[in-house]
Amino acid sequence: MSSTVYHISPHSKSFTYENGLQGKFEQFLKNFEIDKYIGKDETVPLKIHLGGKGAFRTIRPQFVRQVVRAVKSIPAKPFVTDSVRIPAYDYLEVAKEAGYNHLTLDAPVVIADGMYGKDSLKSRAGEPIGDVYIASALYEAKSMVVLTHVKGHIQAVLGGAIKNISMGGVSNESHHGDWHEGRGKMHFLMGDIMEWDQEKCILCYDCMKVCPAECITFPDNIYTVDKDKCWRCGRCARVCPEDAIHVPVTHEKFMKAVAEGANAVTSTFEPKRIIYINFLTEMQPECDCMPIAENPVAQDQGILISDDPVAIDTATLDILSEVEPLPGSRAEGIKKKDGWDIFSLLHQKDGRLQVMEAEKIGLGTIDYTIEKVD
Repeated sequence: MSSTVYHISPHSKSFTYENGLQGKFEQFLKNFEIDKYIGKDETVPLKIHLGGKGAFRTIRPQFVRQVVRAVKSIPAKPFVTDSVRIPAYDYLEVAKEAGYNHLTLDAPVVIADGMYGKDSLKSRAGEPIGDVYIASALYEAKSMVVLTHVKGHIQAVLGGAIKNISMGGVSNESHHGDWHEGRGKMHFLMGDIMEWDQEKCILCYDCMKVCPAECITFPDNIYTVDKDKCWRCGRCARVCPEDAIHVPVTHEKFMKAVAEGANAVTSTFEPKRIIYINFLTEMQPECDCMPIAENPVAQDQGILISDDPVAIDTATLDILSEVEPLPGSRAEGIKKKDGWDIFSLLHQKDGRLQVMEAEKIGLGTIDYTIEKVD
């Protein structure tokens, strides 16, 4: 049985608010039976990636506020949230700079796993990652709206709904401070720490500058990691310009882990209690946690809505398999390959493994029907 994915086109038929993307999204939310998913007076997390300092291509606050008001109309009590990506205090400051705050969104912005990133509860993910800890603000909720800014990702390839709930819903570490039970486990299924190639290293220190845990030093010009402080996020490996740092995991194992992480989060909800909204706007090649905002790789493709995370991400990949790379972007001149989306081509890995693994474990279906909203 196929799942329904609604697609709101970014194109306008006239110069009126109602025909623009924001106006169409507002009208869609008014017509959409959101109270089928969210109960009256429930406290509802709106799961989002709040971005990083310098990563300004996130979901625009106007759209988030529209979802807030739709949830309030039930009536229910929404709050905007994410788990720690950098220390929570700093993350809230980044969110404020991006326009995510109570005044602009008409809802509180909170950290889902607390000010120290350890407010979490255990959930079973399955193989290969076993038990993980879920941010308590999501674990304790009865319903949820997942707002995803679609972008690329060096390991997940597609930063879509599945990656959002997996790597953003699994806490950074357990409440007793063990990264082995947090999201870092997804990156480190085949080892305990990053691998460093001294011959390739040029001592630029980019890895040290980008580390959110401030656990990297270079005594005597030797790459050194404080294992007790390290979050195992793998960000240092991503920014290395000489490919001198490696995370010990294969693409296949990582995709399985991401799917299992998403399953661990969604398993704490009853069926059909989560709404997924993918924003195919300002789609940059890197994750929003990076301290940069690259040129978008393709023109905006609108907004997708579904109650099936696998279907909505499959539809996203299908749309991104048809787009033309934008001149001046990192995807300019990339050679197209039948069935491959622009992020898979860019990162040279098959992004569809993610949705295939998610379907295997029952997270949703890749079989979907598009309903267009023009």
